Amino acid sequence: MSSYDNLSTKLAGYMRRVFLVLPLLFVLAIAATGGNALAALTVEKFEIEGLISPASPKALSEALEKQLQVKVVDLNLKNSSSGWPLLSVEFDSDQLTRDVIEQTIASIEDPAGHTYRVHQGPAVISAPFTDEEKAAMAALGPAPPNVQALTNPIESTGASIARGKEHYDKYCTTCHGLQGDGNGPAAHGITIFPRQLWVWNNTDSSVDGYLFWMITEGRSDMPPWGVILLENQRWDVINYIKTLTKPE
Repeated sequence: MSSYDNLSTKLAGYMRRVFLVLPLLFVLAIAATGGNALAALTVEKFEIEGLISPASPKALSEALEKQLQVKVVDLNLKNSSSGWPLLSVEFDSDQLTRDVIEQTIASIEDPAGHTYRVHQGPAVISAPFTDEEKAAMAALGPAPPNVQALTNPIESTGASIARGKEHYDKYCTTCHGLQGDGNGPAAHGITIFPRQLWVWNNTDSSVDGYLFWMITEGRSDMPPWGVILLENQRWDVINYIKTLTKPE
């Protein structure tokens, strides 16, 4: 027999052994994954209400994975198009339905005893304008009484607006939302619904004193950001707020 024939025989033997071992490896892989290798996995997104504390996102994700044996792929707190925190869940659609996941989310409590729920329908803005906001909107009048009349010393340049956006995204979006619609992820667990900041779009300097006072001193559930942001940083935030437009 030639060396070529010997090589062919050896290769054929190797191939037979490979084909015999492959089914066994496949069975072992299925067993190692708990039988999920052939599961009909799908990913669905849920808009979440009730994320009102720093511990809320982690508590929801861990409880949901533990109770339903699902995988939380992502929890987008700031950049969803609707303004609501967006939870992405991977699950076996042969074993679970969206309704079951929604019901489970509603049964979970965070460490402080607050419950969550899946938001249904469009965002509802329930905060009427205050008298101060009405007075200061669109240069309809001077700054509210008892608030020092100030003019922003920082020119509203692209650089100032960019700095203001950076501070706004870091400190303000949790309550006021990315678009200034008062619909941030923490907005639904505080006493007074956050203000709709787009009302200040293109307002003139007559509102500067009021906005600076509000950011500095805070009010109700809003903390006094004067202890965090430097004076120039607060003025940059005001320049950015005046660029926010009403969400469509």
